[in-house]
Amino acid sequence: TDPDQPTLTVRSTLVQVPVLVKNKTGRVVFELTADDFLVTDNGVRQKTTLDADTDSQPLALAIVVETGGAGAQHLRDYGQLDSVLDALIGNVEHRVAVIGFDSAPHLLVPFSSRTADVSRALAGLDEGDNGAAILDGIAFAVERLRAQPTRYRRAILLLSETVDQDSKTNLDEAVRLISDTNTAMYSFSFSSTRAAVSHEASK
Repeated sequence: TDPDQPTLTVRSTLVQVPVLVKNKTGRVVFELTADDFLVTDNGVRQKTTLDADTDSQPLALAIVVETGGAGAQHLRDYGQLDSVLDALIGNVEHRVAVIGFDSAPHLLVPFSSRTADVSRALAGLDEGDNGAAILDGIAFAVERLRAQPTRYRRAILLLSETVDQDSKTNLDEAVRLISDTNTAMYSFSFSSTRAAVSHEASK
């Protein structure tokens, strides 16, 4: 080591222990407290605290799906998302909405706890126009999420191509909206290069 560089020594008695508990059927158990765990050091029980886990809080999820542009070629794929939804929602109170977008966003399924309605909507989407206003779809979703009760976590599942076309919302505005509302973003994207070239050529 360089003797001219200052040395910083830190001691901590805090040890973080990540834990994931499942029941016999494989479902994650969220209702545990610190008293349900025993942590020892050389056989001596240690004091434990359990950090609040936001994954156990109610969830408001907006599924934002591209029905226009290159998304029209993937409409059948969206009907196979039940396992993805189960993984995102988990075993918590939830509200889910479906928002479709082409050149403009449209509310297809209002926020509801009935995930079967969501699955049916995703399996029966209608083809939109040639637009792909991704950022407008996100902004539209954030505004709907903002109206949900404050005790709900907010999340967006975006199913779209990678190139935005004709959004009125710019990237900085979309990022600010997501950040200001503490909204988590999950994205499943497909290549839009060929679609974008074809779209430009058609003009």
